[in-house]
Amino acid sequence: MHHHPKSPPFTPSTTATITLSKDNSKCTPYIILASFFFSLLFILSLLSTSTSASQSLLTIRRDPSLFPNRPVSLTKIPYGPTPPSIAYLISGSAGDSARIIRLLLATYHPRNHYLLHLDLSAPQTERDRLAVTIHSVPIFRAAQNVDVIGKANYAYQRGSSTVTSTLHSASILLRLSSKWDWFISLSAGDYPLVTQDDLLHILSYLPKNLNFVNHSSYIGWKESKRLKPIIVDTGHYLLEKDEIFYVTQKRVLPNSFRLFSGSAFAMLTRSFIEFCILGTDNFPRTLLMYLANMPYSFTNYFPTILCNSKFKSTVINHNLQYVAFNMSSSKKQLS
Repeated sequence: MHHHPKSPPFTPSTTATITLSKDNSKCTPYIILASFFFSLLFILSLLSTSTSASQSLLTIRRDPSLFPNRPVSLTKIPYGPTPPSIAYLISGSAGDSARIIRLLLATYHPRNHYLLHLDLSAPQTERDRLAVTIHSVPIFRAAQNVDVIGKANYAYQRGSSTVTSTLHSASILLRLSSKWDWFISLSAGDYPLVTQDDLLHILSYLPKNLNFVNHSSYIGWKESKRLKPIIVDTGHYLLEKDEIFYVTQKRVLPNSFRLFSGSAFAMLTRSFIEFCILGTDNFPRTLLMYLANMPYSFTNYFPTILCNSKFKSTVINHNLQYVAFNMSSSKKQLS
């Protein structure tokens, strides 16, 4: 009796499984190819989008003023010379404290030094009020370059007391600071035509030994009106304001030096001021005594010293001042 081997029982689940696995093996390459195709399309779309976006950004931002075609040069900005320092004397009389402050604010620069002077015709209360006002300004208090003369004196424009008052103020400025280069004396009626930044910038390119003052050796009508007459300037010895009066005698002109006339305004170097006040040469003091009784001696003092001393080669015949006045007042001064 023969025994035939039994065939395995039919199981539908096994057959289905085998069939599905064969179908899946056939579909897998198509699925991979399709996913690769869609991935490629997605990457290409991203690249095109980013390229268009970058082009649009470049189109928006490309401004000729902001993005020049030429390469930017990294050259250093050259520095100019160090600006100088100016010592200012600002003088006034009774009721001039407001104009003095106005002129101080118009000419102020932290590098400069300022000395304010109200003569004896102004009451002491006005002088104290001026000092308190100056001390209340923060920039003046921080820089400490503005001072007020407490012991004032008279300065008659028609006499020689203006010369002594200017020399006294200049000596104070010499003691207050050793760094200023030029000295300028202003009155309350003056006003600058240029800013201090512009003035210091221009002066920084000039030699610091130049003196700017109008001068002339031509005497003409001044010989009889201003050089030979003798006056008495009461500002030297009186505490009360009094008028200057003329005497009947006339003086002779000097022969040991030559007189020069000029303007009351000048810009003088520190070395020249030291020569007039601290120098060993006796000529500045001799001339000061000669001009003590001369009318309008302030217009003769500095030009005569400059042109008769070692500083004659440093004089620029211009005082850097512009004057506007009416003819009626000038005719009164000439008389």
